[in-house]
Amino acid sequence: MGLATGLLAGLTVPDPSDAAPPHTSHPGPHHHAAPHASQSAAADHAAAAARRAVAQAHAAQQALIARQQLQARDLAARTAARDAARAQARQDAARAAALSEATVDATTQLQQTEQQTADLGDRVATLRAEQAQLRAELSRDSAAVTPMLPLAARLARYPADTLLAAPVPPDRAIAGLLVIQGLSAQLEQRANAIRTRRAILAKLDSDLAAKGTQLAALQQKQAAQRDSVARAAEAARQAQQRSNSAATQAARRVEDATRRASSLQDAVNRIEALEKAAEDQLEQAAQAAIRAHRADEAAAARARAAAIAQGPGPGLTTPPSGTPAGRGAPVPGTIVTAWGATTEAGPASGITYAPPSAATVRAPCAGQIDFAGAFRSYGQMVILNCGRHYRFVLAGLGALAVSTGQALAHGAPLGRMPDWSGQGARPTLFVQLRHGGGAVDPAPFL
Repeated sequence: MGLATGLLAGLTVPDPSDAAPPHTSHPGPHHHAAPHASQSAAADHAAAAARRAVAQAHAAQQALIARQQLQARDLAARTAARDAARAQARQDAARAAALSEATVDATTQLQQTEQQTADLGDRVATLRAEQAQLRAELSRDSAAVTPMLPLAARLARYPADTLLAAPVPPDRAIAGLLVIQGLSAQLEQRANAIRTRRAILAKLDSDLAAKGTQLAALQQKQAAQRDSVARAAEAARQAQQRSNSAATQAARRVEDATRRASSLQDAVNRIEALEKAAEDQLEQAAQAAIRAHRADEAAAARARAAAIAQGPGPGLTTPPSGTPAGRGAPVPGTIVTAWGATTEAGPASGITYAPPSAATVRAPCAGQIDFAGAFRSYGQMVILNCGRHYRFVLAGLGALAVSTGQALAHGAPLGRMPDWSGQGARPTLFVQLRHGGGAVDPAPFL
């Protein structure tokens, strides 16, 4: 009503009682009728204009109030939606973490089964090789003994007639008898060896049948465990993907930067550079807030910077003394290249494993996935941020069970190795640990 009040205050409406009296020197009832009528019309017009102005001002004020109320409701709705999205993101992250934690035991059991299956498969292969060797020896011994069997049979039935039938002097006959006795002993030894090998072969056949049954059961168990772990890992990944869009966009920026890198070292350095840039921006925001005397904003910015520096995981610590080496290996199998070993490219900057076919790969630390996808010639690769600037790089996987930005528990499944039938080059898993921009020996942490 301020605008209406101002308009009324600036408007002067003549009062009829203030009109000048008629001039006495010019009497007459109608002498001033026209001026009075003109003044009255002007006053009415001014009053109407004032009323219209007041109505317009009131309408403008009501429209402004309505817009303000609409904006307030829209802001409240947006704020509620944002808060709901943040709460949902927290719930999704917590659920994803719980689902990831729930996969650890199942993945551990699966890896144990995979190792048992691989060991049993190696034993079966060894038994089959022994079986083939024994059969070859039996065949060779049988081939050597077969030509002498008719003579041995005749000597066994008619020893005197056989010796006397030969037209030789007595002394030569005696020598022949001695040779035949020696031959008989040799035949007996070979016969015993054949019987022994046949017994061993029969035992091998029995062992192979039993271990074949055991291997089939293990393979069936392994397939069921893999399905269970795959379903749990996918549930954890889907829960994480429902997280807030800001985190997803940040994760995509990291992933895009990693894809543009030309090497593993460059990939990790790019991620470190993004983190450093974020920390610097937050520190600049904190300084600006301090200059503007907004202490709460400065504290919040520095808290976010500290969270980035800390990272999404607890970092790494060496296991207690006496812990068996390799107990925390991310994959079953054997080490084919150890840290620091001589290679064509120089000292090895990581550990290379030769796992069984389609073996499960586990997370070697708790943390968050900085990158998950195909990378250069390394195949499927995962960069796992353990916190405190420790990152594991695992390259050579055949399939992934995680997504960029996903939070993982220590021991949760990352994916599996490619299938391998024994033909061609055996797939290997390369595991590198980086602290900041440099590679460090991962063995003490596995």
